[in-house]
Amino acid sequence: MSPSASRARSSRTAYRLMFLPALLMLIAVMVPFVQGIYTAMTDRKLYLETESFVGLGNFITLFGQDGFVDALVRTLAYALAVIVVQVVLGLAVAMLLNADSRLQPILRGTLVLPLLIPPVVAGLMWKTLMQPQSGLLNWILTSLGLPESAWLSHVDTALVSVLLIDTWVFTPFAALILLAGLQSIPVDQIEAARVDGASGWLTFRAVQLPWLLPFIILVVLFRVSDSLKSFELFYATTRGGPLDATTTLHVLAYEEAFRWSNVGRAMAIVFVLWLISYVVSMVLTTLWRRKARV
Repeated sequence: MSPSASRARSSRTAYRLMFLPALLMLIAVMVPFVQGIYTAMTDRKLYLETESFVGLGNFITLFGQDGFVDALVRTLAYALAVIVVQVVLGLAVAMLLNADSRLQPILRGTLVLPLLIPPVVAGLMWKTLMQPQSGLLNWILTSLGLPESAWLSHVDTALVSVLLIDTWVFTPFAALILLAGLQSIPVDQIEAARVDGASGWLTFRAVQLPWLLPFIILVVLFRVSDSLKSFELFYATTRGGPLDATTTLHVLAYEEAFRWSNVGRAMAIVFVLWLISYVVSMVLTTLWRRKARV
C-alpha cells in the first residue's frame, strides 16, 4: 500500500471514529423526542399502563380550552417583556462597566453574583422579600411613604413581580455578552467619530450600535429560549397563581401531568412550546448569521 493510500485510509478511520460519538448523541436526542411526539398523540395516563392512540385529539382539545390559550398568550407576552427589559438594562449596565473607572473590577465581580444563584433559590429568596406583611420590599416602600404592594399575591402584580425576579437573575447575563461586544469594537472607529465631532449619542448610534447588533441578537436568542421554557421561577414563587395569573405553558404542562395525570395532553403542550421555540430560534439564528457576516 502506498503512503498516500495509507494516509487516506487513516483519515477515513479517524473521521469514522469522530463521527460515532455524534451519531450516538443524535440517537440519544431523537429517541426521547420521537417518543414524546408519540405520547402527545395518545391518551396516556400517569397511573395506567395502557394507552390509546388519539392522533391530533390532544392538540384539538387544547386549542379549544380557554386556559391553554390564555397560558399561551401569557407565555409569549412574558418572553417579549423579558427581552425588552433585559436587553435595555443589560446594554445600560454594559455601557456603565465599559467606562474607565477604578471600581470596574469590583463591579464586574458583583455583576455575576445573581447568575451563581439557582433560579429556584432566587425565587424563594425573592418570595420572602415580597411577603405583603413581613417582606423587606414593603417595609422599604412604607419607610419612603409609598403604598405597599401585594407583589406575588395579587393578579395584577404577580406576573410583573416574577418578571422583576427574572430580570434580577438574568440581566447580568445580557450585560456580560454586550460588554464583550463593546470591548470588541475597534478603538480607531470610535476615535474617528469623535475627531469628526460626533456627540456621544451619535457615536453610539452610528458606530457602537451597528457593531453590537450580532451580540444583541445573541442575547435575544438565549433569553427568548430560556423565558419560553421558564418554569423554576414561576413554580417556586406562585405555582401559577393567584387565579392562574402566572400560569405559563410549562406550568400548565406540569399541572396536567402530575396533578391531573394527563401525560399525553402534557406532552402536547410541551410539543407546542417546542415548536414555538424552534421557529423563533431558527429566525434569530438566521438573522444573527447575516449580521455577523456584515
